[in-house]
Amino acid sequence: MSTATTKYWNEENTVENPILDWLQSEELGWTFEDQKTVTAKYRTDEVEVLLLPILRQKLKDLNPGVITDDDRADTILNKLRVIRDNAEWFAWMRNEKTYQFSVDENSEPIRLIDYENIDENDFLCTNQFWVDGGDHRIRTDVLLFVNGIPLVNIEAKTTARDWHVDWTEGAKQCGRYLREAPQLYHSNVFCVGVNELTVKYGVPGVKFHYWQTWRDAHPHTHIDEDNEMMTGIFGLCDRGNLLDILQSFVVFDTDQGQQIKKVTRWQQFGAANEIVDRALQLDKPRGWRRGLVWHTQGSGKSLTMLFAARKLWFHEDMKQPTIIVIVDRSQLQDQISGQFFRTNTENCYVTESRLDLLAKLREGYRGIIVTIMQKFQPGDFQVDRSNVIVLVDEAHRTQEGDLGTAMRYVLKEASLFGFTGTPIEIDDHNTPRAFGRELSTDDTGVTTYERYLEPRYSIADSIRDGATLRLVWEPSPRDWKLWGKELDAKFESTFGHLPEGEREQLKKENAAVKVMATLPDRVADIAKEVAEDFVARVRPNKFKAMLVCYNKEAVALYKAALDKLLGTEASIPIFSDVNQKAEKISQAVKDLDMPSETRAKAIREFRKLPSDKPEDQEKTEERWRRAEIVIVCDMLLTGFDAPVVQTMYLDKGLRNHTLLQAIARVNRPYNELKKEGRIKDFWGVFGNLNEALRYDKAELGDVAFPLRVVREEFKLHLDTLLDLLKAYERSGTHASLVRILKFFNKDEPARDNFENGYGKLRQIYELLEPDDFLMAFRADYVWLSKLFMVYRKKFYPLEKFETSDEDGGKTRELIREHVDVDTIKKEFPQYVLDENYLTKLDDIDPDSKALDIEAMLSAELKIRVDQDPKAESLSEKLKRIINQKRNGALQGIALISALEQLAAEVVDLVNEDKKPVGESIANAAMEINTAITPEQATAIATALVQRAAEVCFPNWYRSSDARGDLYLALTTVLVRDFKDSGLQSPASGFVDRAIRLLEKTRFGSEARNANDS
Repeated sequence: MSTATTKYWNEENTVENPILDWLQSEELGWTFEDQKTVTAKYRTDEVEVLLLPILRQKLKDLNPGVITDDDRADTILNKLRVIRDNAEWFAWMRNEKTYQFSVDENSEPIRLIDYENIDENDFLCTNQFWVDGGDHRIRTDVLLFVNGIPLVNIEAKTTARDWHVDWTEGAKQCGRYLREAPQLYHSNVFCVGVNELTVKYGVPGVKFHYWQTWRDAHPHTHIDEDNEMMTGIFGLCDRGNLLDILQSFVVFDTDQGQQIKKVTRWQQFGAANEIVDRALQLDKPRGWRRGLVWHTQGSGKSLTMLFAARKLWFHEDMKQPTIIVIVDRSQLQDQISGQFFRTNTENCYVTESRLDLLAKLREGYRGIIVTIMQKFQPGDFQVDRSNVIVLVDEAHRTQEGDLGTAMRYVLKEASLFGFTGTPIEIDDHNTPRAFGRELSTDDTGVTTYERYLEPRYSIADSIRDGATLRLVWEPSPRDWKLWGKELDAKFESTFGHLPEGEREQLKKENAAVKVMATLPDRVADIAKEVAEDFVARVRPNKFKAMLVCYNKEAVALYKAALDKLLGTEASIPIFSDVNQKAEKISQAVKDLDMPSETRAKAIREFRKLPSDKPEDQEKTEERWRRAEIVIVCDMLLTGFDAPVVQTMYLDKGLRNHTLLQAIARVNRPYNELKKEGRIKDFWGVFGNLNEALRYDKAELGDVAFPLRVVREEFKLHLDTLLDLLKAYERSGTHASLVRILKFFNKDEPARDNFENGYGKLRQIYELLEPDDFLMAFRADYVWLSKLFMVYRKKFYPLEKFETSDEDGGKTRELIREHVDVDTIKKEFPQYVLDENYLTKLDDIDPDSKALDIEAMLSAELKIRVDQDPKAESLSEKLKRIINQKRNGALQGIALISALEQLAAEVVDLVNEDKKPVGESIANAAMEINTAITPEQATAIATALVQRAAEVCFPNWYRSSDARGDLYLALTTVLVRDFKDSGLQSPASGFVDRAIRLLEKTRFGSEARNANDS
């Protein structure tokens, strides 16, 4: 590899610069200014992230007659500068806020952004933007400003120079920036983590599985959808799309008293906007203003409804519409209305009865109505307004009987949109006719309907994007299947000893399926397997499970059986209300019945893990949180969102959309260990899947995969890893492990394959174990796990190498049994990067020494590179050394010499933080002006420190104004007393550097505290 090529392949040239080029293209239309220009033109210091001159001018431009001068603009700026809450910032940026400038004036709406005339806004992008958070100084890669407000931070990474960097490194940086310089994200819409292959966007600080891929470059249709990087940047950073997301596609929900920010996914954005576009065509016939949205279970369908409803309500051309959200059961009504209320959606009303609904329609209520389909009846009066929009959840269920007909009769001119989490069944002709857009009618009067509103979002789409997880299933080894002919056979084998007359009477009095589903021996046998499976496979990683039974009687039987096996607190039964006076209902069922409020609380708290604090154990909610298995028969099969539930024990003969909805309860992402949802089938449903699911296979795709597929994947990953290491012995001795580590250090693609491959192998092991299949491979897995521990210790020296929650409970147990961690610590010692670091490595061989130094420098500089400009230059040196090592230009003694020299420089950088601030300032003075003697540098530093002690106050470094005062004070000292030093010039950067050194030591607070004492 040539030097030129080596220089070209870095994150700036392969990721950051292409993004900046696209942003500046005519299509996207952003203006670029480098950070030096931005700092000089718009910033007084690095603490302030708003570009005040731009925002000041835009406030005057967008608020004529209201903000008439700089004083009024600065009044608003001062309010904005103290806002710390992201939701409050959104209210201002959505132009929802008013301000009264004096008692003689009315409160006036304040506009920060022009959403109607996009070109009236200022769209500025920059890179390498420094932000001073007080204790830390960070540097962003690409930052997007609208009207001087930072909205999007893009962190660009590359695999070209570091095989182990992916988009998650960018996401991690955003999380760190949130902690170290939080003012950067007060107005943030979303952040982006990107490398050459992947673009993910999300909210800084949240778990990675909540970060999403944007797969639609609309309105830029020429972009290849397989180019994920370009598609994501053009789709997310299109000026119109970004403002649309800001205005209509971010909500702030609450959970457990905490605010949760939710940003739209690409399919939600596309579907909601298509709904709005169709509903706005009020001059078109009703048949044109329709559509069926198929977004698979778990992909955020209800949020799509929320986005569409909110945007329709605020759209001026809709002239204060009526938006009716219709569900088919009270549980879903509570769920959807709860989401509307928690997100502070305006004018939302939940109907209490049929008469209440009719009253609202008669009075012409304008806003959002949430109601149940059953409240519409044939013969009700008709609403003839066309600015009525109906959003029907679970559209496939609502067309049964007369209910759908009654709804369409009453709302005769409404735009009508159905939502479904499952595709249309093969023999379902009602749903397309009810919701599909009418495309054409032939001469015979036959109408052709659109099947789905685009974009549709299938199971495969959702799994690909990580919105939901793949499902795997396995049959129970017990012979209790009750599907189809198996039911008759099992009934005969169980009751064959009875006379034929008694058998027929038993069938007549109780259907065979009910008899078998609640057979005590069957329940006891299955409960034993459930308990054993849960303890061995689910509980070790702190997951929970759901047991789906035939009916309420079966729930009571399973509850009693599991209480004996796992204890009374391990499970909770949940089913709909019970008539306590009904004689046919057993007392066991009646005893488990809960008041609706208690049941709602149990459902809500079951979704959470219990507290480990002793003082919390007696709290009521802890009883439900300690429960690990929820036992159901009818409730919670739809709409129950509990990511902690990983396994479903299925003992009910579900079919079609009911089956698809039920099994989706375990497909929600939760943490790094939950990579699949798991189903254990006792009924025999999955062995007869083609019969159970009446769908077009091409549309539906694969619903779930048999466990044998996962076993095959484990074997494939294991074989790949063993083949990668086939040249090395597997004894596990120190010498053998060192040889493999040297191999990884010289062959980075191999190192990458090992790290990623072991991660996947570990995830599958956690899913499978215990499994007899694994017995033949356990020794290999133990060896690879030990190797990975040593690998992590050597290549990531600043991170904890011992097993963690991420490794999984079953792997941790295996390592405790077979790996001596103390021996690893002794044989592979870790040294602190200080003056004695290189001396401690004198006795090891050259290859091992090179590995240790390179890994330590990489880890140390990775932390410091975005905080200190000096670290950046040292990081670039390390990258050059690594590239020269890769292409063979630097080897052996020469390689070690280069690494040792760089290590000495990094040690100096580390030690600088430990030096007295005066000494560091003196060194900076001599570094900037080499003619200055040590004595002169000490005199300069002493004078500056004395002046700083007079100016600084506790926490001054958090105030941008104080920083400006300090800059002036120190510059005055240099001009007055050290004019010949040349350090007073802003171009020298000396005063800025001196202030940063003072900030690092939190100098002002220490000085004041010392004086006070």
